[in-house]
Amino acid sequence: MRCPRCFGRDVRPSRKGGFLDSLMGKLRRAPFRCRGCHHRFYVFVPREKDEMQEPEEAAETQAAGQSDDEGAHKSDVAKPAEP
Repeated sequence: MRCPRCFGRDVRPSRKGGFLDSLMGKLRRAPFRCRGCHHRFYVFVPREKDEMQEPEEAAETQAAGQSDDEGAHKSDVAKPAEP
């Protein structure tokens, strides 16, 4: 990650606080600060892999009779080897 002002690579997460930070948090942006020029900027933070599942897919899974707990345990069951 680079600073948009000086293009330095020495950046760190910045402390959160205030209205703008809470608003940017809802837009999935996190504050960072450059240690070289002290410029503060926001960077998009992608969702976690678990959160990326579409609501329609979750509804289809539950409609098929699988709860979230059952789906997690089904991966533990060994599948038969194919010939």
